[in-house]
Amino acid sequence: MNQQKTVSIQDRMRNKAQEGFAEVEYQIDKFVDNNYKSSFNMYKYLKQLGYSGKVVAFMKGRCESELYELENKEGCPQLEEGFSHLTKAQKKRFIKFLQDIENDIVKFVDEYKPVRKVRIKTPKQLVKRLPYLDRYKGFQSADPEEIIRARMLYTYNTSSKKLTKFETFGGLSVKGSRITDYNVCQEKTLTDEKLLDRLYKGGNIIAKSFMDEIPRSKLKDGNDLLTKNTLLIKVIK
Repeated sequence: MNQQKTVSIQDRMRNKAQEGFAEVEYQIDKFVDNNYKSSFNMYKYLKQLGYSGKVVAFMKGRCESELYELENKEGCPQLEEGFSHLTKAQKKRFIKFLQDIENDIVKFVDEYKPVRKVRIKTPKQLVKRLPYLDRYKGFQSADPEEIIRARMLYTYNTSSKKLTKFETFGGLSVKGSRITDYNVCQEKTLTDEKLLDRLYKGGNIIAKSFMDEIPRSKLKDGNDLLTKNTLLIKVIK
């Protein structure tokens, strides 16, 4: 029993491209018959075909052989004689016509590349690998998902005693173990943990100026990397 040969996807695209290019070959013949003049526009034709860029890519180079002979850059006498019936202007128009076809194919393929749809991650997915300390003494960390698109975040590293403030105009985000998309990341050393209670229970106004309330500690650039010792002390949406 004869098995039917399976046609590959590439072969199908190549065959489809050949079918579409048949009209181009007709237009080339028509161009020659019409004294090397034509209003044919390859780019418009490709748009009308509605082929994908992958299919149109199989049309590339189909005019190169004829272009090579017309241009005759190596000065071959036989090729020169073969096109001796053309005037200089006719040959110039013919070369340009074929070059325009090839250039329009490249242009179409470049412009009609498939765009992969970007998958938007949920807050749960974004914070999946974010390390943090769930509880510390009387404090409970904020839900890490609340960090996404928040305006402000305070974290407290219970090991280094660093209180870090993240602030943004557009919304915070998370990548791995880091806080991202912030405009400000500042930290101070906070050894008097009783002060944390004021920040923990306070509202937006207290959070906004809380760094100023920490005495005898210099404000420095903060570290956006969180660890298993980091308490998510305050999130402001």
